[in-house]
Amino acid sequence: MNLHTALDRQLVNLESTGQAGLATALDGPRRLTCELADLNALAVSLHRLELATTELATADAARLERIGQSLAARLTYLMEPIRPIEIDAVACTVQLRSNPPQRDDDGRTYYELLVRRGGSISLTRFRKQNQNVRQQVTATITREVLLRLVADLESALD
Repeated sequence: MNLHTALDRQLVNLESTGQAGLATALDGPRRLTCELADLNALAVSLHRLELATTELATADAARLERIGQSLAARLTYLMEPIRPIEIDAVACTVQLRSNPPQRDDDGRTYYELLVRRGGSISLTRFRKQNQNVRQQVTATITREVLLRLVADLESALD
């Protein structure tokens, strides 16, 4: 069973209890963790999505950069396009963000995706209000988009 199928089953189970929480799915060396703030039949609000895998345990910066580029090309259906903004060859981390971010009179909101050696790809949404420090906020997406996102994270590793 792949991760998006396993996650879909977890979402159905969580919805039947009427409670959000932690949804996890396993497939071989891959472990998906989705921290949910809320869910219903159509959508989820998530704090964080992370795919952990030993497949990236010894990845070099070039491989992580290729994964980041692949994700930027695939994740065109989110609220804003995601682009690589920093590649840290020493720490072997690729940082991608919404480019451009969603803007309003009070600040901006954006996705941040990190691809790290050691084994993780994580997605979080942030809000940076004018004159304040950025804060993590929930990302509300349809369940269909969430499952597509998980499938794209998996595909980027292949």
